[in-house]
Amino acid sequence: MHGRLATQRPARPRPAYTLMEMAAALAIVSVLVLGVASAMMVATRAVEPDTPPRATHAAAEVAARVMRELEFATGFTERAAHAVTFTVADRNGDGSEETIRYAWSGTAGDPLTRQYNGGTAVAILNDVHECDFTFDLKVVTEEPDAERNESAEMLLASHQTAVEAQDGEIKGNRWIGQYIEPSLPSGAVSWRVTRVLFKARIDGTIKGIAGVQLRLPTAANLPSRTILEEVTMHEDRLTYGYLWQEFEFGNAAGLDPSRGLCLAVVSILDDSNICYIQYDNQGPGGMCQATGGEGTWATMSGKSMVFAVYGTVTTTSEPDPVTRTWVQGAGLRLRAGPDPSTAVETGVRLLNAPGVSN
Repeated sequence: MHGRLATQRPARPRPAYTLMEMAAALAIVSVLVLGVASAMMVATRAVEPDTPPRATHAAAEVAARVMRELEFATGFTERAAHAVTFTVADRNGDGSEETIRYAWSGTAGDPLTRQYNGGTAVAILNDVHECDFTFDLKVVTEEPDAERNESAEMLLASHQTAVEAQDGEIKGNRWIGQYIEPSLPSGAVSWRVTRVLFKARIDGTIKGIAGVQLRLPTAANLPSRTILEEVTMHEDRLTYGYLWQEFEFGNAAGLDPSRGLCLAVVSILDDSNICYIQYDNQGPGGMCQATGGEGTWATMSGKSMVFAVYGTVTTTSEPDPVTRTWVQGAGLRLRAGPDPSTAVETGVRLLNAPGVSN
């Protein structure tokens, strides 16, 4: 079989890059490398913590966290320019409030720390150059009402020793009275009678009953018809000699300090002779007698019953003004790093407005 052998041509060699092409390529690669390096440098600087944007962001986050906790404060134990200690409601279920403290030493570069329930203080922001807490206070000064003070029982009026003792007979419509002018301290606003004593003895048949009355006085200091309180005295409990008889009272209270009071001993069970009351014929005065029952009272000049009246006195005092303070809001200026432009300021209204001592 005959045929033509195919003719194979040798391959041409690939041409090499010229020097100019190599130079151009190197220039392009250099530009690309420079661009990538610049981009990497910018990206690296953006995440470094000491740059102003980073410092501002960090301070803002921490300030917001502090304000979120202060918003729920229920009380304060420390309120200073660089530190605050406060309580918040129970968070861990133990029934007790939690205590939180934020503090900065005041030295530039030191951290702001947070301390929880007295534990270890933990740095929450480094390189602090400003940390200033402020507080919005509501201060109210109150004028309390005057305080009323009742004294212990004291002797208000008496004539206990007779210079010239006489018998004052109580019987039928013959009664004896005594005007009582109490000795009160300055500032008294009222007084009351607790006990009355006078000397009495039996007179005749032992069956009489007398009424021992406290009455408001008339303009002439005689017993009026207004009886404040009455207790009874039974003749069969008396002796044939004069002894002090004591009677307790509880309703004759709130008496006007500018007015006195009248003691009246009157007959209740009609008997010709009920009892005798001792009086002083040379006393300081104030004694009176009714010889025909009500409406016949007359003064017995220069005579006084032998008596003693005890009671209490109510005075008033003006207490000092009371100043009350509540924390209504809190603010914080915080700066991380030396650049003044990175400082952030924020504030919050306190939901509980806790009261403080100053």
